[in-house]
Amino acid sequence: KKGRKKQSILEECAEVVLNEGRRTRKNGTNEDRVDGSGSYEEVPEQQIVYLVKRLAAVAAARTRENDDDIRQTTNGHHQKGASNSATQKQKRDFEDDDDEFNGIETDEEADIVMMVFETIAERESALLRETCAESLGLLSKAFLAVDSMYEEKLLETAFVLLEDDDPDVVKKTEEQFAVICENITKHSIDQALIPHVINVMIKENDEQLRISSLNVLKNILVGTGNGISFVETCYCGGGVNSSDNSGDKDLKTMDEMIECFSNASQDENYRVRETFIQNAVEVAIRLKKIIPTVDEPKLSATIETHLKALIDGIVLLCEDENWAVRFNCVKSLHALAKLSLYDTEKSAITDINTDKVLDLFEKLSNDVSKKVKLMTSCELGNIIASLLPGNVNDAKLSGMIQRYCETVREMSMNRSSANAKDIDIEQIRISCASYFGAMCKKLAPMGKWDDIVEAFRLLSSRPLPSSPIDEGTNNSDPNWLLNSNAHKARLEIAKSLETIANSLSGEVVVRDILPVVEATFLNDSNDEVKIVTISQLHHLLQKKCSVTMKNESTANESKNTFSSAVGRSTSIRNLLSSLAEDSSSYVPLSPSRSRKPGAVATDSVGSWRVRLELASSLGNISNNMPFQPQPSSLLSISLKLLKDPVNDVRKAASSMDSFYFVFKNSLPLLFSEPPTWSSSSRAEYKDASNAIESIIKMASSKVWTERRTFAECSGRALLALGKQEEKIQNQDKKLLQMQNTLLTKLCFLVTSDAVSSVRLAALEALAELISRDNSLADDSIVLSALKNDGNKDSVGSNAIVVEARTRLSNVINEVSFSKISVS
Repeated sequence: KKGRKKQSILEECAEVVLNEGRRTRKNGTNEDRVDGSGSYEEVPEQQIVYLVKRLAAVAAARTRENDDDIRQTTNGHHQKGASNSATQKQKRDFEDDDDEFNGIETDEEADIVMMVFETIAERESALLRETCAESLGLLSKAFLAVDSMYEEKLLETAFVLLEDDDPDVVKKTEEQFAVICENITKHSIDQALIPHVINVMIKENDEQLRISSLNVLKNILVGTGNGISFVETCYCGGGVNSSDNSGDKDLKTMDEMIECFSNASQDENYRVRETFIQNAVEVAIRLKKIIPTVDEPKLSATIETHLKALIDGIVLLCEDENWAVRFNCVKSLHALAKLSLYDTEKSAITDINTDKVLDLFEKLSNDVSKKVKLMTSCELGNIIASLLPGNVNDAKLSGMIQRYCETVREMSMNRSSANAKDIDIEQIRISCASYFGAMCKKLAPMGKWDDIVEAFRLLSSRPLPSSPIDEGTNNSDPNWLLNSNAHKARLEIAKSLETIANSLSGEVVVRDILPVVEATFLNDSNDEVKIVTISQLHHLLQKKCSVTMKNESTANESKNTFSSAVGRSTSIRNLLSSLAEDSSSYVPLSPSRSRKPGAVATDSVGSWRVRLELASSLGNISNNMPFQPQPSSLLSISLKLLKDPVNDVRKAASSMDSFYFVFKNSLPLLFSEPPTWSSSSRAEYKDASNAIESIIKMASSKVWTERRTFAECSGRALLALGKQEEKIQNQDKKLLQMQNTLLTKLCFLVTSDAVSSVRLAALEALAELISRDNSLADDSIVLSALKNDGNKDSVGSNAIVVEARTRLSNVINEVSFSKISVS
């Protein structure tokens, strides 16, 4: 019965796809017209795309859960004139009939599916052909239980799509061969796939077909990485789908494939040679990783021979007559550098080592082509990072580092003499910055941070435009930096701050990194730089905190260290406080009208995103703020964010990850004795106390959003107070008074607030609080409030509030013997 139902679904999908329409039904029923006068109503292309993917999913035994991603992918396609309601109805019609199937089990089912894909592979619609190409990998799983001739038919369909005029269709088809080779039998690969690809490479005159075949060969050799690849099957055996072929025959197949692949390095067309460069490094790295897993010396030597053929081709093309080929060689040198690090004792056969890589780089950096030279400047940091840790001559390494720093200096300070356009200069700076973190990770442990610290400062700075003013460009405009790509180098450095901090000692981070972050990154004109910096800031503060704690035990240096730490912490707090301000109020409404005279033009959307990131990261920052020699607090910053005009910012600021830790880390300051402090400490204590008072006042605010925010954050504050076990046991008056005030205000919102959203937030806060702190389940204030709330009419209460009230009652009943019913 299930088999018939599955075949019915396959047939109905196939009918709609092949006829590009659906048969009309009689009187709205599922019965066809008896007189045969039924016609086909046109189905939008978007629905046909969905049905093609669904057909492949059912054929490959995909379940409804896994089918969700197919529907989401299909929803990305938009066709003019397509009815969304009709599309959804079409999907529901088929989903209602869905069941768990076992994929294709009979030749008849295979014929239905294969006929559909053979047809749409030659359809006029590029979208349908692309959908067909995307489904090839999934479809290759469908024919395991039927005759192998269907695998050959699938390969024939794939070959047709490889010759498609649309480059997107060709690219999708090429990518699917890695999956196809892991699903079909080795016999089909040996007899149908590889001979066809090699034949095209040798005999085909069309350069695009040779390029496609080269990409297919690469995907066969590299695989998906999720299973046993074809290469591992040939070299090591043991593939699940392998047949009883001799090892010699497998190695002969590999010989033919590698020879064909390597010959592409001498192809007459430069685009084929370019493709070889792009693919050869991936295949070489794959082969290099297999060598340590092989025990037999003869087999290991064979793999080394294949590897040498690929590397020789790459080295040969470094002197190619076409600049585009040499350009791609530069982009691949970092992979060669990594190859030289793998099992260096076995590198004699392949003749690739760090010195060889550096020699190639030296030649290409003096290339006659300006673009090749520029690319070597871009890849310089990548090469250095990829060569380490390796057996690199110290003098050559120092020379590479010096060249890197000189490149950064020239592109940042002496741009007019760089003999390059601004766009090229910025691209070099961006590339140098993007590899700085990886370089620092390798060089800092070698004691070479001082060699690259100047490059860090230059890449973190704001460069000036080149002196010659281009025609039509006003480089003297102060907004030039805002409108250019100048911020992108700083953005790359900001993304690497965690790596840089983890590579350096705490003292170096405090001395060299934090001052730059405070002066430049947190004050950056670009919001994206500030957002990324805020997200990375706690890694730097963690290092700073460890330095402060370490120096605390050093009596001789404690005074100077502490005063420095206090000054630096105050500086960071002031910067964070300014970032928490609502800068969107100063954004011009239009180019000709501004809310505030002299305001800097910034993106209001970007402004609130900065505050959102700050609100989300404030808990992490608070956890890593140095609290020695005196406690500290970020409550005043949190208060600004809790009153932000943007709801998402307020939500993030009142969250468990943010407000709970900010409040918890502020308690040592709030419950300490001010008389022993300096004037600055007293001011900070006063700010924190005022912030707490302002938060409590939000409970009685006339603005309902402020009352809701209080409800959300008060539960977290009460939870933090409940963790102060020592003070609770000692009946600390300050703590008990604060706890009583917050709890009373929160319960009052549950019972008396006129806005259902506020009551809902208060109920959810209480439920979360009691589930985490069971002692409050029997608190008289809570029980009294809930009794009063339960006796009131539910006028104005929506279903969500009633549900939250019931949920709170259930939480209390789980942790308490009171068994209070709230309904």
